[in-house]
Amino acid sequence: MHNVFEFLIALASILFFAKIFGEIALKLGQSAIIGELLAGVLIGPSILGLVHETPVLTSISELGAVILLFEVGLSTDIKEFLKAGGWATAVAFIGVVVPYFLGYFVFLHFGLSSTQAIFAGAVLTATSVGITARVFMDLKKLETKEAKIVLGAAVIDDVIGLAILAIVLKLVQGGTVTFGTVASISGTAVLFLVLSVAAGILIAPTLFKFVSKMKQEHIIFVMGIAFCFVFSAFATKVGLASIVGSFVAGLVLSTTNQSEEIRKDIKPIYAFFVPVFFVLMGTNVDISAFNPFVAANREILILVAVLFIVAFIGKAVAGFVVLKKGINRFLIGVSMVPRGEVGLIFAGIGFKNNVFGSNEYSALVAVIMLTTFITPIILKYLLSKQNENG
Repeated sequence: MHNVFEFLIALASILFFAKIFGEIALKLGQSAIIGELLAGVLIGPSILGLVHETPVLTSISELGAVILLFEVGLSTDIKEFLKAGGWATAVAFIGVVVPYFLGYFVFLHFGLSSTQAIFAGAVLTATSVGITARVFMDLKKLETKEAKIVLGAAVIDDVIGLAILAIVLKLVQGGTVTFGTVASISGTAVLFLVLSVAAGILIAPTLFKFVSKMKQEHIIFVMGIAFCFVFSAFATKVGLASIVGSFVAGLVLSTTNQSEEIRKDIKPIYAFFVPVFFVLMGTNVDISAFNPFVAANREILILVAVLFIVAFIGKAVAGFVVLKKGINRFLIGVSMVPRGEVGLIFAGIGFKNNVFGSNEYSALVAVIMLTTFITPIILKYLLSKQNENG
């Protein structure tokens, strides 16, 4: 009974503080994700100690990550994704390769292992399409050439990033890094993505047309979630992360006539499970690692500063591959900077698999938060200057 009491109090604390801090973040013009992360830092072991990670909370958190990526897939127009222009593909490619190698070499320079460096590079490849899309939407700039290139690139970036995550995770779990293992893992990841999307697009419309004739309340939504869990389970069977499967499931269901109904019905469970994921990520941050008065921490603070610089530059340069006239290249590059929820998922998987200690994990989370904080501010300034210049 005592364990049940502690679990329910912890869950109530997570949800309460997530919503309060999320609301404060929104009032300050930031993403609710930032508030949820800060809530986790506050109620976690390093400050108030109200919440400590347990196997049950971890399972709920992982379910939150699955639902988050499922919703991202549902929100992606697969036709627009397939039609994404060459410039979007080029921006995505540069925006993955440059941050990956910069992050890798920074971690090596600070004396960390090659495994940690490989995973840190993967964390820095992420782009949060949601944060950038929200800024463009708020300023009524979604129809601009820059926005279309950025959103197309961000979707491609997510797919490449998920494939990289699958490769890195398998390498971490399997041991040695050779060309053969990389080729094998890459092939498995690509084959899974291609076959799952192809098979899903063939099966899903017929399946959900049949489901839509059933009379039970919320039956389409329940079957959609079951579809997501099946894809996530099969992803883990072939050695990929479960979030790869949930993203693919969402991508497939976005092609059905029932996608809007599923997206509408998923909102309540999204509102419950996803904040648990972000708050629990925050509880893993060791705030004492950032105390500048402790000599041993100064190297961590320098690591955060250097990682932030390379995280920003690594994405910002991607915009300059676009050679079309009348395009604001810096605006495109800056739009790719926020790591947001995708970066946190990558960092969290590294932490759970004991790739990172609490110091390295805390440094990466700090960098993700900084990129998520600063990008909307810079974007709003660049877009307002663009308005002034006509």
